[in-house]
Amino acid sequence: MNKGIRTRLLSGTAAAFAATALVLTTSPAHATSASTSVGIPGGNKISVNAWHCGFYTKACDWKASTKMSGKSPRKAKWIQNRAELQAHGVSVSIKISKNPEATLTMKSKSLGEVRWKNTNANISDTSGQMRPGGMTTYVSTKSCGSAKITNSINVSEKCAYAGAA
Repeated sequence: MNKGIRTRLLSGTAAAFAATALVLTTSPAHATSASTSVGIPGGNKISVNAWHCGFYTKACDWKASTKMSGKSPRKAKWIQNRAELQAHGVSVSIKISKNPEATLTMKSKSLGEVRWKNTNANISDTSGQMRPGGMTTYVSTKSCGSAKITNSINVSEKCAYAGAA
């Protein structure tokens, strides 16, 4: 093999290695997310957000929130977030961690629900980590929010879904 071909092969190999390293180091920054919002009287809105990592090997961070914002966001009587965290695939399971104020209910071995109702506040946010097992092909986060702003203003549950369709 002549020197020119060997140099190009080494350069090509180095470039491929660098590209692979770049993808592997930047992939965790890519996330799967979704958001939805609804207007409420007074120029404010309620936003529901779902987020989880886009790439994982053993664990995947997740976040879900329901937040009131706008011109003059006041504190709601209560504001709630309910997140459904699920592993998808054949023979799957999932373990879920969450922040201490939230409750976790396992609906099945592959689906958990985390719920937090915050009182006299404008946000209810939860977060933690999913540890999928078995033959999981992907994970999803469905975040649903509702609120009682005043005695006469209620926001029924609205949801945002982050995951494969």
